[in-house]
Amino acid sequence: MKSATIRVRDAIGGYAATLQGQRATCAWSHEEAARRVAQKVYGDTVGVVNDYLRDSDVAAGVRYRYHVTHATDQSEVN
Repeated sequence: MKSATIRVRDAIGGYAATLQGQRATCAWSHEEAARRVAQKVYGDTVGVVNDYLRDSDVAAGVRYRYHVTHATDQSEVN
C-alpha cells in the first residue's frame, strides 16, 4: 500500500484531519481526529503514528502530520 499521510489543521473549537478527500474532526485531540479519519477510510484495524512536518505543510497551515499503520491484530491498534 502507498504511504497514507493524514494532515491535521486547527478548526473552530478543535482539530480537523484530512485523508484522501475524507475529513474527521475532534474537539480535544489532534491524534484522535487523525485516528477517526484513518478509521473512516480504512476501517477499525488501523492506527496512526506521528510524523515530522514538512515546510510545505507549514505553509499550507497544517499543524500535525500522521501516517496510517495497519495492524495485524486488534491489540496493535493505538
